[in-house]
Amino acid sequence: MALSRKKPVGYPEISFLSFDVLDLLARIKSEMDLDAVGPVAFSLQTMETLACIRWEEGKQGGDIFFHSLFNRPDVPQPVVEHVLRHELLHLKIRPRMIDGKLVHHPPEFWEAEQALVPWMSASWGWMVLAFWEVIKTDIPNECTWVKKSWRNLQKYPYPSWQMILNDHERYSNKQGQMKSLMESL
Repeated sequence: MALSRKKPVGYPEISFLSFDVLDLLARIKSEMDLDAVGPVAFSLQTMETLACIRWEEGKQGGDIFFHSLFNRPDVPQPVVEHVLRHELLHLKIRPRMIDGKLVHHPPEFWEAEQALVPWMSASWGWMVLAFWEVIKTDIPNECTWVKKSWRNLQKYPYPSWQMILNDHERYSNKQGQMKSLMESL
């Protein structure tokens, strides 16, 4: 029996998100043509990683877990939508062996995610600004860990989505100007 990830320890929390995450999950699942995979449960809880999906080979559906860091009314819906799409994509693009190592995010996964979430860089920008003190990216293990002391470390309010979009637009404009300048040389 192959499991994708171990089940997080802890208790699910009541959602404080400002939107209905279960409706959002159902809509995204339908848009991604995943209705046939079976039921997908969702819960918010304190755990080791920022988010994960747990599924069992040969069984329908799966369980998506989000860290408690997301459980606030000021978390933007596009960020949650990005992470939901990422986790659901694991049901379409399963881990595979590459050079003798099981890879949960093979190259085709990242290509598909970019097509599904064109706002991915803005979403990561928001997560980095909101969670920067409490997360640690672990590239070899393909995950983002949340520090055990996360409650004590979080001192600042979360940024607004609009602030991220404004900064992202300014950066994108500067990037385009720099590219034009370099091409003209």
